[in-house]
Amino acid sequence: MGVRRVQAEDVFREANERIGEKARELELQQPIPFLCECSNKLCFAHMLLTLEQYAEARSDPQRYLTIAGHEVEGAIVIAKDDRFALAEKI
Repeated sequence: MGVRRVQAEDVFREANERIGEKARELELQQPIPFLCECSNKLCFAHMLLTLEQYAEARSDPQRYLTIAGHEVEGAIVIAKDDRFALAEKI
């Protein structure tokens, strides 16, 4: 079960990296939709973040972005608001 959870989170993170790359290419300034990086492989929820917010969250490879309430099991929530949670794997 643990291997599956990591794989789902990593797949969503990779998709978000591509979204971020394309948004930078297009020089988008407005908030853009990023996928929830929770462990539920059937989750397709999204959150609106600016590229700056996303880059700050990505500054540590142990961090995952999820919508509020979808926090990753086995992680410590280090920031949370009504839109998203930022958790760090321990």
